[in-house]
Amino acid sequence: MRKQYTVLLLLFLILLTSFLVSVSHGTVKVPYRDTVRILLGRVTGAAVDAADGVQSDIILKIRVPRVFLGMIVGASLSIAGLVFQALLRNPLADPYTLGISAGASFGAALSVFLGYVLNAYFQTLLPLFAFAGAIFTVFFVYLLARTRGRVQILTIILSGVIVSYLFSSGLVLIMSLLGDRAHEVIYWLMGSLAGYHRYLLPASLIVSVFILFTFFFFRDLDLMALGDDQAKSLGVNTEFVRLLLFSTTSFITAISVSLTGTIGFVGLIIPHSMRLLLGPRHKILIPASVIAGASFLPLSDTLARVLPGLLFQSGMEIPVGVITSVFGSPFFIFLLIRGKKRYWF
Repeated sequence: MRKQYTVLLLLFLILLTSFLVSVSHGTVKVPYRDTVRILLGRVTGAAVDAADGVQSDIILKIRVPRVFLGMIVGASLSIAGLVFQALLRNPLADPYTLGISAGASFGAALSVFLGYVLNAYFQTLLPLFAFAGAIFTVFFVYLLARTRGRVQILTIILSGVIVSYLFSSGLVLIMSLLGDRAHEVIYWLMGSLAGYHRYLLPASLIVSVFILFTFFFFRDLDLMALGDDQAKSLGVNTEFVRLLLFSTTSFITAISVSLTGTIGFVGLIIPHSMRLLLGPRHKILIPASVIAGASFLPLSDTLARVLPGLLFQSGMEIPVGVITSVFGSPFFIFLLIRGKKRYWF
């Protein structure tokens, strides 16, 4: 137990380091000493020198909101992946297994399409359309999988795959109709932390409440990961807990996807990494996954902003979803190989 709390402390220090590195690096590099001075000045209300005005604007108005958005989304996707893997007893489950990504992508594409066809105002509602698409998908999948008042794990996974294909077909249709203007949808599909910071505060509050709520079910998740029959014999109302946690984690995933686009593999990499480090108990896995996810995504975004400048000496940036996929694909292969040698859990 002492080792686990030591790892948690180390993860928290990594989170602080991630925040400092992420707000200091970009197209314009700000020395760490100046970053700390500007941040402390903001907290204490101290005046900023005129010479530091540009750096202060870069850090406080551009990078800090972006990094906080990355922390919230990274934590959300990590906790959602952890919960889905326990509820579905599937080591390869992540927030997009159930078609949430496909539904959000269709909603975003529909917003862009309506913006060009009817009124440009619809394009400003892209996060709301993406959120609505994700939420609709979640409940559609759950209704398809529900039979005689119960939801079978295999059925819900198959329903998610079917609905994903359905919305993916709709997405391709809309992109075909958009023609040369489909680049907006394509960029959104690759994921980015660059926009929609005005939704940061309400999203942070909602996500924090739901993550705290999920923590109170750590014992139920431990038991359900072993199987429904064993969980029921120990007093867990599996249907109620599955519906409740399925709804809450899908909700925070929908919020994340609507703000940043589809950022894959975070919900796969982080929970498994924490499980390898700390074991299967969710009492420690939930805070560890939240902290690790909140560290991983801003660092990935920083790499996406810095790497093009190192290679091409340009001001462009790589979509953060590309960076997470670069890390996630080898990890996915590792899980497949590892799964051939031993059973999960």
